[in-house]
Amino acid sequence: SKCGSSRQPPRARGCERWAHTCWQNLLVGRASAMSFYRALSKALIKNYAAQRAVIPWYQQEGVQLSQFEAWVKDNVYPVWFKFVKGPYERYQYEHTVADLRAYGLMFDDAHNNNEPIVERAIELLPHDLAVGRYRRMMRAFEMNTKKTHLPVEEQNYDPMVPYLAPFIEEAKFQMQEEQELLNFHPWDRRLYSGPTTGFGETTPNSTFSCW
Repeated sequence: SKCGSSRQPPRARGCERWAHTCWQNLLVGRASAMSFYRALSKALIKNYAAQRAVIPWYQQEGVQLSQFEAWVKDNVYPVWFKFVKGPYERYQYEHTVADLRAYGLMFDDAHNNNEPIVERAIELLPHDLAVGRYRRMMRAFEMNTKKTHLPVEEQNYDPMVPYLAPFIEEAKFQMQEEQELLNFHPWDRRLYSGPTTGFGETTPNSTFSCW
């Protein structure tokens, strides 16, 4: 009988074929989109590698200067550096050192901790350096609030010791390795999948575009 038959009605079979066709088209569309992004990523990586291998102009050897450029370099620039650029840079350096010593800070304490590389470097700090950095900053905040400064007898230190420099370099290598493992694929970077941008920072809502 018709009631006991396992065959589907023609309308149901047509709907099933239509759904199967739509699913195939969707898969083909996704495959084409992914192949486009993959090709784009490969092209960007190839171009970036070619540009990265170029030696900057200020590091190139054997660059021939014109007669005017050579004359300026030999006669004008020494005078400019002696009377203008040198004293100005020395004043800026001494002014920065005096400001840091007044609050007992190091120069690396003033870096923006919301910047991805600096944030990663701070995470890599050993316990003693991290605690010292935190205490110096809290002491500076308190002195700034109380309109005071560090005692003069305690300002005899060099604030330009780059204690954060090796950890910044390690953070650069780590982030570069992570990007190479992801192969710069947009579908693996997970941009704005949460309260972070996906460009390297780990603190939630730390950038303006994630507020």
